[in-house]
Amino acid sequence: MSTNPQPVRGQIELRAEEIESAVQRATEKFQQIPGCETLILRLLMLLGRELSSLLEEALRPHDLNDTDFRILISLISQPDGAACPSALCTFVAQSPANMTRVADALLERGLITRTASEQDRRRTMLRITPAGEALVAALLPLTSEVTRTIFADIPMATRQALLQHLRMLPTQIDRVARSK
Repeated sequence: MSTNPQPVRGQIELRAEEIESAVQRATEKFQQIPGCETLILRLLMLLGRELSSLLEEALRPHDLNDTDFRILISLISQPDGAACPSALCTFVAQSPANMTRVADALLERGLITRTASEQDRRRTMLRITPAGEALVAALLPLTSEVTRTIFADIPMATRQALLQHLRMLPTQIDRVARSK
């Protein structure tokens, strides 16, 4: 009998193991399923949802969700703190309808303004307000700590290698999308 206790596995780790088992069973039944690649994609989707959930949990006490925060960060990242909603849809992976709903809520809270574009009066621009910038600045230590903690036990070289490999996926996905 071992005296070393088994490490406690968390809910996400168990879910990842379930996904891996399911993919393995599917590939045994249907050999045409690319097992490794399918597992990578399923794990990326699981991790994306869970990371978003962790950030939402940290932001919830401040009446923000992950989408709200990403929009504010996207606006801050613009040279003049402004962007058109359609451009933000791309940055934060939201539909135009959802972008309108989120922008309305941020506008109501005084975190952004909505104005006509100076270049094209038919185009709407969203701009972060000083209150929006202050809220983001106040929340960055919290969200950055979540991010740092997630990666704390992973060596920097491994993180950089992962990033390098992940950067290849958009090109591959675009190639597949163009071929349809």
